[in-house]
Amino acid sequence: MTVPSIGDILMLSQKAWKIGSAFAACQKQALPGLGYIEVEIGGLAKALTLLAETLYAECESDLLQKADPQTRAGVAAIIGSCKRVVDDLDSLIDKYQVIKKHRTVGGFAIERAWSDLAVAEYKTIPWTTEGGDLDNLRDLLQVHKNSIIVLVQALQRLSSTRLERVVRPMAERIDSIYTSSSSLDQQLDEVHRMVQDLNLMSRDSAAPPVPPKHPTRTPSTEEGSHQSLMLDRSDASRSPPRNYNLKISLPSIPHNPRLSQYSTASFTNSPPTPLPTKESVSETSLMSSSLRHSSSSYASSEAGQSSTGWQSPQPAAKQLRLSRQQSISTRNGPASPEIRDQTQRPNNRYSTLHSSPILGPEFSHELGRTLSQAEIEKLHRSATTASQRNAFEKEAFRNSAILCDVRGEVVEYSHRINHDDPRDVEMISVCTDCRIAVVRKRITDAETRTVRVVISIWVFSDDTQVRMELRMQDEHMYIPYASYFSPAKVSITVPCELRFYDVVHAAGPARTAQTSWVNFVFDSPQCSALFQNELMGRTLLATFRTEKTLRTHSGLSKPFAYAEQMCGLETLRIWHDNDTGAVIALLHFSADFRKGYLAFYLNSARDPLTVKDDGVRQVKIRGLKVPVHAARPHLGHGAGTTKGKDKAGSSSSTSTSTSTSGSGSGAKKKKRQDKDDGVISGAKIEFATEVEKREFLDLCSVVQGNLIELPDLKGVN
Repeated sequence: MTVPSIGDILMLSQKAWKIGSAFAACQKQALPGLGYIEVEIGGLAKALTLLAETLYAECESDLLQKADPQTRAGVAAIIGSCKRVVDDLDSLIDKYQVIKKHRTVGGFAIERAWSDLAVAEYKTIPWTTEGGDLDNLRDLLQVHKNSIIVLVQALQRLSSTRLERVVRPMAERIDSIYTSSSSLDQQLDEVHRMVQDLNLMSRDSAAPPVPPKHPTRTPSTEEGSHQSLMLDRSDASRSPPRNYNLKISLPSIPHNPRLSQYSTASFTNSPPTPLPTKESVSETSLMSSSLRHSSSSYASSEAGQSSTGWQSPQPAAKQLRLSRQQSISTRNGPASPEIRDQTQRPNNRYSTLHSSPILGPEFSHELGRTLSQAEIEKLHRSATTASQRNAFEKEAFRNSAILCDVRGEVVEYSHRINHDDPRDVEMISVCTDCRIAVVRKRITDAETRTVRVVISIWVFSDDTQVRMELRMQDEHMYIPYASYFSPAKVSITVPCELRFYDVVHAAGPARTAQTSWVNFVFDSPQCSALFQNELMGRTLLATFRTEKTLRTHSGLSKPFAYAEQMCGLETLRIWHDNDTGAVIALLHFSADFRKGYLAFYLNSARDPLTVKDDGVRQVKIRGLKVPVHAARPHLGHGAGTTKGKDKAGSSSSTSTSTSTSGSGSGAKKKKRQDKDDGVISGAKIEFATEVEKREFLDLCSVVQGNLIELPDLKGVN
């Protein structure tokens, strides 16, 4: 069995974070016990991220590569068992969670919720593959989290003997969960006891030896010292949990009420730390049930946290670096309240998820140090440590508000190869597996002292090598373009400048790139919707795939008019404007028709629309008043004719000659014809599926039940 790669471990951590966000999205139903599962799965995600970072930091020592095959197989078994639990929980969420759409004041809202079966039978549902309940699932997640933490401790010691002593018994005991005939509770208790014993053993081995009082130590003295040590350990195993922050360097095992008889204590005599109040709970939250997250604000002092979406695994590494430095400074003194809040928290939904392991003075020389510049260059020229990444984000996000913070899979931009041919381009990849954030920042001009607000799209790669900013300019309108083939893909299609930064933000961009097309591929369509919401300043209600959209005409010439295709293989997006209450339909024009978007109101009282079912997948819309600004050849009334402004200009001479002949009615008819040609009055939309057509008709019937007065729609305001 091979050890999973660092990328596989990060992907597993990301899946655990997604599961935690799915539990958080259903917190409105407030099912007892599910909040603890959210805490444990979040802690497991942090532990996996810490393991990946440890393997990345220790790659030069090749500790795992030099280990014997049994040790490597044990590490693979520990991670594989953890992956099995995460995958089982992921499939369980897909089975018992549903997506619900309900009506709100401004339209519709989509949220994730537990199914009716899960709400009614959550106490009897088998939450594990062995048929365990919620408590068994919680203990199972806690056991895997603690085993990953102990594995990280063994790797950080850089000792193959220590790694072998820890990995083999732990892998055998974890494997016995699925092979032993004992009950699941007994197996979990035994594994939890063994993991804590390994954790306690690592703490004892890390302590420096006691110097002898006399060179000729007698056997009785050694025996008494050994008995005293065993007595201290037995007393500690019966004592309540205390403050680990003064002496203990390795991560502490979170307290479990069901397994309290196995919990260990600190070897210090410090008094117990009081429980934190509500004010000490972190304000960072997981993804809420609403699609709209723009109300969250971002303080400049909290530049390392995300205000919207699920929390990124990166903060665990940042807190780890800070805690290593804090443990050195607090070796001989009392712990500060800030450090106590991070290490001493009750076992509730706000504790384990936002806490990180603390490494103390025993490993300050080998683990607490920061990487030198030479070591950083060995990893990659642009790679950063956790402290450098934290400092960069703090400087970049000062006086800022993070409007959207989501996960991305691919970011790429177009590069023109031949400047004479705009179609001769190639796509250049920026990064994969990254964090994408939309940030609004207040900037003060150094000379004029004027304050202006700018919005930027930041991209941070998981390998810490790419830091890119796309700053939006005031003269452009940034309308996100949604892909027909991939609902998780969004593109920016206006000329823009990409700024690539080095390790220090204050040094300015290391290089720039000019482009007119940037692709963002997100982890899920939900992340794509959040990203589009913040760029548009509106809420995306629905997205429908359309095969083609034809332009229809009204009047007596309707049966003989040419149905010109305006759009093909595009997405019809329905937006809700929170300020005006308008519901706007947006459809991108084909390049051969004209540039821009077909935009119209669905709930305008002044210009009401008629939406009619016209076949299997087709819908007819009448009453549109969308101007056609581009001058194009008109194909419906003979060759060589023009439309728009050109036709209006050429028709003046024709109308003059006609008026001299006394044909007043013909001039009036031609004037009306010119007006109709300059405005799109109707459209026939063919959807990709019958289901999407029905959903669009249902949405229109609900929206048009409450028509309101709206201003003129000139483009996308």
